[in-house]
Formats: sequence, C-alpha cells, structure tokens
Amino acid sequence: MRTLALTLTVALGLTSALQAQDNLSFQGPDVLGKWFITAVVETEGLTGDRVFPITFSVLSDTHVWASTTLRTRGFCYDVDVVLEKTSGSGTYTASRGKTHVEVEELPAEDHLMFYCEGPFEAGRFRAAKLLSRNPDVNPEALEAFKKFAQRKGLSPEDIFTPEQTESCKPESD
Repeated sequence: MRTLALTLTVALGLTSALQAQDNLSFQGPDVLGKWFITAVVETEGLTGDRVFPITFSVLSDTHVWASTTLRTRGFCYDVDVVLEKTSGSGTYTASRGKTHVEVEELPAEDHLMFYCEGPFEAGRFRAAKLLSRNPDVNPEALEAFKKFAQRKGLSPEDIFTPEQTESCKPESD
C-alpha cells in the first residue's frame, strides 16, 4: 500500500523545489476543479502512457484535496492526497511531510506546472507535470514547460505527452 501512495504522489506530480509565483494558491477559483496532465518528465517512469484528470478541492484554509485514478497492473484505483499548505507561497507538503509540493503558474492561460522530488525505494524521484484545463497540448505552454524542465535538470528530450483517459476499465496492461 505504501508503494501505491508513492505512485499517487508521483502521478499527481506533487513534490519539491519549483519557484512559485507569490500569490498562487489552491484557494482561488482559477485553480480548483478538474485538470488534465498534458506533459510529463520524470526520473522513475511511474506515470505510464495513460493518465486520468486530477481534481483539486479545498478542505480548509490550509488543506487541499487532490483526487485522481491510477491504473496499475490492470486494476483501477481511486487515489486521494491531502496537500497541506506551508509557510511558503504556493508550497504544500504531502505524504506526512515527506513530499514537498510547489506549484508554478504559466503565462499560457489555464496552465500549471508541478515539480516533484521525494523518496522512492532506495533513492529519490523527480518529476515535473504540465497541467491544463483542456486535454489538448498548448504549444506555448509546452515550450515553457521544456525550458522549466531543463532549469530543473530534467531532460527536455524525455518529455512525453500521455494519453488522456476519462474513466478506468480494469484489464490487463
């Protein structure tokens, strides 16, 4: 079950070290609701080539609920993570404080980036995800995401666009 929780954290793209804009917050109406993962770059390859939308909702002034679906080994899992606001603007923790989450808003309308870094098995994972209100890839946002990935030491050549899936049907991978 611990691996599933870690996989969720990676799937949501929730963890450390991105420079967030000063006033970006999950409390605003522009961030809450349904988002699609339109591009991914990661060190551990946990996301897979099919992804499901992520929904963010407010639990309190300091806690945000992130919900998505994962499909692993032919089984579908509904997964939820609580993000707890830290003292830094646009930064949160997850997984009992082991995962640090920072969010960056892009100049392209209705786009966000998450940069992830956290414990994984015997090492650490790093991942960046481009989120959009629309499942289509925006070229301007993708170009900004490539530059962002490079600044974070991730290879822009490893960025991929996953298949968007609305519902999960259990079957063999």
